[in-house]
Amino acid sequence: MTDKIKPGVTEIADHLYRITIPMPFRLEHVSVYALFEGRDISLFDTGGNFPGTFPVFEGLLKEIGGSVRDVRQIFLTHYHADHCGIAGLIKEQSRGTIFMSEIDFDTIRSFEQEELRLQRFTAFCTEQGLNQKTVKMIAGLFKTFKGITAPFQADTFLKDGDDMTVDGKIVKVLATPGHTRGHCSFFLAEEGILIGGDHILPHITPNLSPDLLSPAFRPLKSFMDSLEKIRKLPVRKVYPAHGPSFPDLHARVDEIKVHHSERKTLALNALKDRPKTTAEVSVNIFGNGLPEFDKLLALNETYVHLVELEDESTIRRYREGEKFLFALA
Repeated sequence: MTDKIKPGVTEIADHLYRITIPMPFRLEHVSVYALFEGRDISLFDTGGNFPGTFPVFEGLLKEIGGSVRDVRQIFLTHYHADHCGIAGLIKEQSRGTIFMSEIDFDTIRSFEQEELRLQRFTAFCTEQGLNQKTVKMIAGLFKTFKGITAPFQADTFLKDGDDMTVDGKIVKVLATPGHTRGHCSFFLAEEGILIGGDHILPHITPNLSPDLLSPAFRPLKSFMDSLEKIRKLPVRKVYPAHGPSFPDLHARVDEIKVHHSERKTLALNALKDRPKTTAEVSVNIFGNGLPEFDKLLALNETYVHLVELEDESTIRRYREGEKFLFALA
């Protein structure tokens, strides 16, 4: 791994800047990217609508001679709030056009159906054996999270393989589903730079969760396929949303593949004594001392590994009352 990350601005190529913004979460920061074409600015992600974030973003943009009013294009990797939270605020003050995948924009629109969303969430967690106290607490958090994405409309939907020219640079759109069903990454071919969002991170792996709008979606398989897709590109350096940039894409892909293979083995081993719910397998892997929200993340991670073991016919799933149990095949 290379440069140490810290809040501020770094020029990473001609007219291309990394803007690192603090966040009030364990990850501590998120990096967005700004490409200047004269005075016009194209952004790749925006940061979340946390208290004080917008003025910080304005100040950092000013450091490199820019203004929110100069933003003309906003390319979003995915729908999570720390990536698109202030896109709507930026658009209000500029002539900016917002680009993102149609899949992820549909997910944002689904949040308007709050009761249906909570019903699906509660049903899934109950079926996977998560205790009701945790489910209710997290459902309450979802309502709190609503404010960290300012409302916006996507103007143009990104499609896999699209080529866009920004400041004379060819920017290729890559559909990289896994972390979300509609996640996109951006490859600057001439510079060999991959702006990867949350798809590939240097020190951690992105959380993989089932998509309750699309139960057939397989996050882990999609994620692995997407990693192989970007592995074929002549990437010289990866610039992620969290953590420092890094040069060796192939080595990082190999590390991630080993990590998920080990997780599948742990999930399989957890079922050797008896059938278990996803929540019980999750405790075997991650322990029982996690904060409430992290219990959901651990449940989701465990579930997507169990789904792949099920697809391989290594384990089977059956219903017992209101819960699903997984057992060795």
